[in-house]
Parts: sequence; C-alpha cells; structure tokens
Amino acid sequence: HITFREQVVHLKQKCFSTLRNICKIRFLLTRSQLRTIVNSLVVSCLDYCNGIYFGISGQLLNQLQLIQNAAAKVVTNKYKYDHVGEDLEKLHWLNVKKRITFKIALLAYKSVNGLAPDYLKDMFRYAHHGHTLKLIVPQFISASSRRSFSYIGPKIFNNLPTTLTSSDAVDIYKRNLKTYLFQLHDQELDKLLS
Repeated sequence: HITFREQVVHLKQKCFSTLRNICKIRFLLTRSQLRTIVNSLVVSCLDYCNGIYFGISGQLLNQLQLIQNAAAKVVTNKYKYDHVGEDLEKLHWLNVKKRITFKIALLAYKSVNGLAPDYLKDMFRYAHHGHTLKLIVPQFISASSRRSFSYIGPKIFNNLPTTLTSSDAVDIYKRNLKTYLFQLHDQELDKLLS
C-alpha cells in the first residue's frame, strides 16, 4: 500500500516534470493556451481525488502548494523565487487547502441534493432545525475516522452559510462557494473546518 507521503512525492515528481516540459515550449504558446495546458496537465492532477488529502500534515500540504505555485509561475512567466500570492488570485485559483475544502463541500452539496452516487448519499443523516437543513455529524474517536467524508462532509456543509447551501443549482453553488472561499482568511478557513 502507498502512504500519503509517497503519493505526494510521486505527484510532485510527475507535475514538475510536466511543468519543465511545458516551459520548453512556452514561447510557442499564448498565455491563454499556456493556462489551458497547465490546467489540463498539472492542476487537474492536483484536483484529482484531492478530498483524500483533508487532514494531511502541514508539510505534505506545503508540498502540494509548491506544485500549484510552480504551475502559476509557468502561466504568469515568473521566476523560480518570485512570490505568487497575488498571481493565484489573478488566475482565480484557490490555494490547495481551499481546493480540498471546495471538493468536499461540493460532494456534500451533491449528496444532499441527490446528485451524488448512492454510496455517498447514504453516508449522511439529516436533522431539520426549523427551515434549515443540517447534517448530523457522527461521533468518531480516532483521528483517521475524523478525516473521513462521512464526518468532515457534514461538518463543512453545516458550517457554510445557509444562503450558500440552499443554492438551487450546482453551477450557482460552485460559483458562490468559490467566491466565499476566496474571501476567507486562513483563520476563518480553519474555523470552517473545525
């Protein structure tokens, strides 16, 4: 079996190799084409099953963030040691921790609204408080079970504003969720996740 550390190291090697190859042909591409290629070949790898990264160590999360930062530098034509904080916002990319939160919140929304596979929908139990829908957060003891979707999905969903969780369509929810997460500072995100 593979550990998270091995998974992140493998992902990092794959993404940096891809980015090096993209840099070799960057002069042939427009910025829009470059962004599309980086999104398709690198950012999509970061997003693939990224919900499993919830609760990993800060060190591993940093390694994932390095990949995203390098991808942003390639798109914005920055040098290796340049800062990319504002560039992520200009590209409209959430940082890695927020991307993970986005994925879990999206899966929770789809589960609540009957748009997810049955095995995900069946993980949730509902409690109605007046006119608002709340999900019951199961009581788990072990740290690994507190990283599971059946625990963290309801926790994140319940902590989101009702105006967000009551969205009528997935596209509206995704757009509003991304905007909401963009506006959160790190401390506010930690509060949302606790």
